[in-house]
Amino acid sequence: MPSLSYSFSQLEAFTAVAEHGSLMKAAMKLEKDRTTLRDLIDLLEDGLGYPLFVRQGRALQLTVEGEQLHRQAHLLMRQARAFEQFARQVPSTEAQELGIAYDPFTPRRFLQALITQMATRGIRLSLRCTSRVEGEKALASGQADLGFFQANNHSVGSDMEWRALGAIDMDFYAAESLFANVARPCSLLDLSLTPQVVMHSASDIPMARRLQISGNIIVANELEMLRSLMEAGCGWGFLPTHFEAARWKHVSAIPTVVGNEGISQTMVTIWRPGSEKRILIDDTLTRLSALWREVSRRAD
Repeated sequence: MPSLSYSFSQLEAFTAVAEHGSLMKAAMKLEKDRTTLRDLIDLLEDGLGYPLFVRQGRALQLTVEGEQLHRQAHLLMRQARAFEQFARQVPSTEAQELGIAYDPFTPRRFLQALITQMATRGIRLSLRCTSRVEGEKALASGQADLGFFQANNHSVGSDMEWRALGAIDMDFYAAESLFANVARPCSLLDLSLTPQVVMHSASDIPMARRLQISGNIIVANELEMLRSLMEAGCGWGFLPTHFEAARWKHVSAIPTVVGNEGISQTMVTIWRPGSEKRILIDDTLTRLSALWREVSRRAD
């Protein structure tokens, strides 16, 4: 059986006449000539091999076959209009998406607030937790548009731009049993002789070493795994206070000879200049510092 050949215009003419019951009304609705609609329906009927309408006075009535076909044609037209609407929105939709790369220390409350703020503006975010090295690669390749990372005191070169985002407070945490037999406050020697759990990926060891005190580190870049290691007493951690590690089972902040006040780590925003999304990126950059301060105040 040969395949049926038909066009969108034929289906449009058929459904319009079926819904309005006359060529004249359908032509007015579609803003087309009545003769054009008649020709389109004739071509469709010729291809089908059976009539779709019978004339009753001035009105056109669907045949039995036409009734059955009209339901399917109506569904096809709805799908075609949905496709057309989506196709028209593709350019603006593409421009209203941002890819975010962030390191494990980025406060989740800040990211959640950013998601909410962007959603109210009709901007979708894609987020990936990654190392600084992998994050910069994603920015360079266009797989990410903005990155939130700890400052590493190294130049980002001419391919990237950066600005300070804010600071995260840091503290020392350990299971209560880990330093049970050590005089308080703990000395740096005590810390250096005890395994330290570091929340970075294996590909980000240089960053991990900046926060390393112990000669023996355990790497865990997923928060729940780090928590399990800490609760099991496998090591101590020098961690952001927003992790709220003191609420973990058997874990508390430990006093040290270097003190526990005023220890912080600077976070920066990184992006690639010249991106095709530069207007959206620039607008987002103007909002980040205020959002960071707002989230920090709420956390306090």
